[in-house]
Amino acid sequence: MAARNTTGTRRTASTLLQAISSTTIGVLPAYLVGALAVQIRDDLDISPAEIGVGAAILFGVTAILSTPLGAVVQKRGTSWGIITAAVLAMLAMLGIAFAPSLPVLYFALVVGGVGNAMAQPAANLGVSSAVGRSRLGLAFGIKQTAVPAATLLSGLAVPGIALILGWRWVLLFAAVAAAALLLWAAFTRGNRAQSVSESDRSGPDRGTPRAGLVVITIGVGIAAAAATSLGIFLIDSAVQAGLSPTAAGLMFAVSALLGLLIRIALGALMDRGTGRSPYVLVAYLLLGGAVGFVLLAAGEGPWFVVGSLLAYGAGWTWPGLVHFAVVRDNRRAAASATGILQTGVGFGGAAGPLLFGFLVQATSYGTAWITAAIAAAVAAIIFRVGRRMILTSRRVAEHSR
Repeated sequence: MAARNTTGTRRTASTLLQAISSTTIGVLPAYLVGALAVQIRDDLDISPAEIGVGAAILFGVTAILSTPLGAVVQKRGTSWGIITAAVLAMLAMLGIAFAPSLPVLYFALVVGGVGNAMAQPAANLGVSSAVGRSRLGLAFGIKQTAVPAATLLSGLAVPGIALILGWRWVLLFAAVAAAALLLWAAFTRGNRAQSVSESDRSGPDRGTPRAGLVVITIGVGIAAAAATSLGIFLIDSAVQAGLSPTAAGLMFAVSALLGLLIRIALGALMDRGTGRSPYVLVAYLLLGGAVGFVLLAAGEGPWFVVGSLLAYGAGWTWPGLVHFAVVRDNRRAAASATGILQTGVGFGGAAGPLLFGFLVQATSYGTAWITAAIAAAVAAIIFRVGRRMILTSRRVAEHSR
């Protein structure tokens, strides 16, 4: 019995690690382009707005395809989704690495967007199937460290690789990492953790009312627009604020590490059964993030660093809570439900950097960061409205029985 439990624990850990890896690899092309913006702009002679368009392409493709590909992954399974996402991410990063011009870079980001649309639902389905309810919050807190992990790796890549070997080598190493995930997922395909028991699911799904899920998805999109702009433009903004490229990269990495740790802590908090709604907590975090964006707009030197830490530590630590809340109520349809959620993430990730880049070009980084602060505050209000709609729909359903 002990040996069986140990094997089950190992398979669950493997499933969770593959979920983190696939989600990280899925978004890595966009964040590497953002982190390497200074070097890419010099090499390809492109503007901040064109960098924003690149990120918008990846997340726009993700938004369009997340719902249909989430349904496909729901039918084909976690392993198939992760393997396919890894292949597409590898091709995308190779395409960026060898891109001689902007159109080729954009095409590679289209490929990356398809992979990203598949990576997130596949990872969510794997976690939902392998992890019991008592640890679901922690599991999603860990799983959603993927984005800060991607930004952390991107930030470290600037002083560690790009400034020594060149920015193209960063993408080549990332392509190797995607190939490693592909092989790992393929070789462990038959050893995936069994679905959690019916009792551990705590009864039938109660589901998320459709109207409420749509409003939450809109909130996610607006919040993602602000947060994704942070990941794409923070280093370039820091350099213009007076930091050296090395200092900016390290600040980027430290901020991402802080966000990563807070995501895990918030997930563990959900498992303690505090009675707090994840959506309300998300709203508070977004308000804190808005303050961080204001500091980025107004600050220089130490204040800019404080703004970066607050924007990451509060304004970009909410995704795990949202995914936890949706998957908790939709265990049997985790890929489909979070595929809808990813539509919001994709549209926000597309519109945010695109508008942010054009705003920087037309005005300044200060104006763009203030706009991001307003977006985060609006998203906080929408999350409160969405939660109220969900509660109202459930009360009406209970009274009609």
